[in-house]
Amino acid sequence: MKHIVARSGLQATAIVRSKVQAEHISQLTGNSERVGIDFADLADTSVGELHDQIKGHDAVIVTAGSGGKDLLRVDLDGVVKIFEGAVEAGVRRLVLVSAIFADDRAFISKQGRKIGLENYYLAKYYADRILRNEFKSKLDFTILQPSALADGAGTGKIRLLSSGDEVGSVKRDDVAHVILEVLDQKDTFGKSYGFSEGETHIDSVKW
Repeated sequence: MKHIVARSGLQATAIVRSKVQAEHISQLTGNSERVGIDFADLADTSVGELHDQIKGHDAVIVTAGSGGKDLLRVDLDGVVKIFEGAVEAGVRRLVLVSAIFADDRAFISKQGRKIGLENYYLAKYYADRILRNEFKSKLDFTILQPSALADGAGTGKIRLLSSGDEVGSVKRDDVAHVILEVLDQKDTFGKSYGFSEGETHIDSVKW
């Protein structure tokens, strides 16, 4: 959200689950008038309610997750409800933040199981798959698959990953930078990008 505030002309609404999250966003953005806050619990909210929250916006950025606590109702079904709400609201542009190699079952079986995140990855796998297959003609989507998320100041640099590459990590701040970088790039529509911290400036990446 602080990247949105830093870019003139951009406005956004953060849809969060709790007051704690709302307060955190307010602190990050300095209570900017260009960032509104709304509330929804994806496990229980309806597509109709999401439609009402999404309507009137130019794009939807999906970063939702339950932290492993409610994978089916939030990370899978809740995310798909966002897709449906965007379609009903007539908002075509959507950026989904998924997980590294979430479309690779071999990676999920081997690495996901090894680190105890197999079910997390499976939820991401099916959300990504539903977006690609069921919404490919209804949404102009881009799927971002960052590697392990890390706190701290971003480097402003990443590397795109291919199957078999070492996963590494990436700062959350850099993921936010990537989201805004691809948001208006039509060449990214319908595509997925795995990435980690690297040596290429984000604004120089050839998507």
